[in-house]
Amino acid sequence: MSDYILETADLTKTFGELIANDGISLGVERGEVHGIIGPNGSGKSTFFNTVTGFYDADGGQVFFDGAEITGMGPDEIARNGLGRTFQIASPFTDLTVRENLLSVYTEGLGSGLRITDEKRDRAQEILERLEIEHIAEHEASDISGGQQQLLELGRILMLDPQCIMLDEPTAGVNPALQNRILEHLRDLNEDGKTFVIIEHDMSVISGLTDCVSVLNQGQVVMQGDFETVTSDDRVREAYLGEETDPDAGLGETLDRNTRSSTEITADDAGEGGTVTASGGASAASNGGSTAGLSEVSPDVTSTAKRLVAEDIVTGYGNHTVIDGVSVESHDGVTCIFGPNGSGKSTLLKSLVGAVPVWSGSISYGETDITETNAYQNLDHGMVMLPQDGGIFGNLTVRENLLLGGYRVDDRSVRRERLDTVLDAFPALEDKLDADGRSLSGGQQMMLSFGRAMMTGSDLFLLDEPSAGLSPSLVDDVFDMTETLVEQGVQVVLVEQNVREALKIADHVYILAQGELQFGGEAHELRDEDDLVELYLGLE
Repeated sequence: MSDYILETADLTKTFGELIANDGISLGVERGEVHGIIGPNGSGKSTFFNTVTGFYDADGGQVFFDGAEITGMGPDEIARNGLGRTFQIASPFTDLTVRENLLSVYTEGLGSGLRITDEKRDRAQEILERLEIEHIAEHEASDISGGQQQLLELGRILMLDPQCIMLDEPTAGVNPALQNRILEHLRDLNEDGKTFVIIEHDMSVISGLTDCVSVLNQGQVVMQGDFETVTSDDRVREAYLGEETDPDAGLGETLDRNTRSSTEITADDAGEGGTVTASGGASAASNGGSTAGLSEVSPDVTSTAKRLVAEDIVTGYGNHTVIDGVSVESHDGVTCIFGPNGSGKSTLLKSLVGAVPVWSGSISYGETDITETNAYQNLDHGMVMLPQDGGIFGNLTVRENLLLGGYRVDDRSVRRERLDTVLDAFPALEDKLDADGRSLSGGQQMMLSFGRAMMTGSDLFLLDEPSAGLSPSLVDDVFDMTETLVEQGVQVVLVEQNVREALKIADHVYILAQGELQFGGEAHELRDEDDLVELYLGLE
């Protein structure tokens, strides 16, 4: 008989046609710390939610401590000894830290609202163990994000579970408090607690876990100790994307970015265009083809770093996500890479004004836009494409496109921009009167790009435009991105498919745990081992 305290057999969870967990069979040994890692969208959180009863499984079984728990609700599973935390701590903000612990259902809560002495003693024991007794009478809304994570752990410990599943327990926590959390986890593990942990900080995974399972596309692709899994080619492909040309090294894919300006010919620019030293087409040199792209921000030249962000700090509630990051837009394509949970999308939202900046500054050309919102930044020439494209399915293609130019009073400018979009994406011309929902995935992405082009912006922020698309459509997305550059805009691209994105990248930033790990030209990332270490936050 196996000594697995937690085991899944062919666990499957689907959302419509999307298979989030695809027959996962995984065992967690009693008393171990088992890490689960994988890129964005690999199925990690879905696995947690399905195992702990927040989602109903569509196939397979879950066993805990020798008994099947498939189909049980979260409360029943928790009372059976399998607890879990969430990435964003959600305490009762109007209650004190102690009251939050006492609010947890335990066997000691026997009748009505009476709280037994046994339960009070248990809460006091946890306050002392987690070293948060000094904030016991503080309201949860007044404590730091790291302290809220400790409180989240404490609430689960009130149930005295045998196994705890932790979702990003150190996310957004300062290093000193992070070390305290990890020490508490090690102590609890030595006392016999089993842990399953999702974590994107590889220093946490390497220093805490006994075994690591790597998920990709809803399946377990590798399992073993930390050093073994992080050196495996399958894990590299999961994080960096598949190598489409196995005979070409990483450096060979970046040849476009290493040519000097004297090596770039007129052919590179396309008809009527010019090219800067970094390979980006100048908006001013493309004549009417940009249809108003350059007039949005006349004080910004094509060779300028149009967007400059310095020492950005931001997050959500008490949870710091971006901590002192400085980035700039560059001619061509500026890529922002990093593992899931590193803060890429939050950084992009803060740059465009969708998430308020707590400290630091952002300028666009000569204009300070630190406190402006996304709507106002559109006037400055900046537009963001969300991950899902965000088209209106019940509107026609034409209506979607015209919405992009609804703030332009000059009809001739709108007409010129529409012509430019249709020249760039001719597949849309025959679909102008079709509803957006009737388009294929690739056509919907073209429509999203085209609608953004209608704004006349000269800086595009793209958030994971290839997410969920087939390999052939991924190629189309990168072609569309290069089309934008040919139109004279600068592109800031957040992308999970690192290998493919590097083929069009001119400048690269790498984030890990909300901090900048690398910033430089793409050709500097010639050594894939170095790239993997930067990307995964390895030392």
